[in-house]
Amino acid sequence: MLPVERRQKILELLQTEGVVNGAQLAEIFGVNVATVRRDLRYLADHHGVVVTYGGASLAPESSQPVQGENALIEKEVTNLEAKRTIAQKAAVLVKNGESIALNAGSTVRLILDYLPANLTSLTVVTLGLNIAVSAASIPYVHLFIPGGHYRHSSQALVGPTAERALGDIHVDRAFLGASAIDMEAGWTHPAYAEAATNQMLMKIARKKYLVCDSSKFDRVAFARVCGLAEFDAFVVDDRFPAHYSEWARANDVEVI
Repeated sequence: MLPVERRQKILELLQTEGVVNGAQLAEIFGVNVATVRRDLRYLADHHGVVVTYGGASLAPESSQPVQGENALIEKEVTNLEAKRTIAQKAAVLVKNGESIALNAGSTVRLILDYLPANLTSLTVVTLGLNIAVSAASIPYVHLFIPGGHYRHSSQALVGPTAERALGDIHVDRAFLGASAIDMEAGWTHPAYAEAATNQMLMKIARKKYLVCDSSKFDRVAFARVCGLAEFDAFVVDDRFPAHYSEWARANDVEVI
């Protein structure tokens, strides 16, 4: 098991149990206690976990509920009309001959259904297996899949292999779906393993678009991806919260 996968599982245990024991973790994952200690120190530095004598716990001062992860099959039928509206808005931004990145999820996959009719060439980079299948059926699309470890719940590719592959490329636009957006916490994700690959998509894109419906705002999940000011634009539905609209205007982030 890769360190990134082991740390994600430790975070999931903390979410359900509240505390973990180092010796028990070493037994569960088949590693020594020193390795577990390094994992816990990493989680303390990057995710606010509190290292205790013999283990770790969640930070007691956390004031917002941590959002869990829904399976992709559930997401595909939730707020569908809003997602279609958002996908249409995002699709018209795509220009012929460009390269675009789509992370993983239900809203970004719908963008492929509404691409402009005049396109004859488009490079699509994606972390989502479901998105790759859809993109592969479009004759003019040049598809790039970074590889890596496959997560069943989200159909996303994650891990060092995916991160290395993404680090070698650049794209014109990244359309990034999210399940948890908060003005202070930024973009967060329920799965620690997906945070790093999403960060890479942000890094390699010239233009960065947050693509999500209004139900995703004022939510906080476990792993931080980035701050909201790193986006060039929010592509949203007609129920976009007014206080986020004001924030975007004050921070030079376009609302589409």
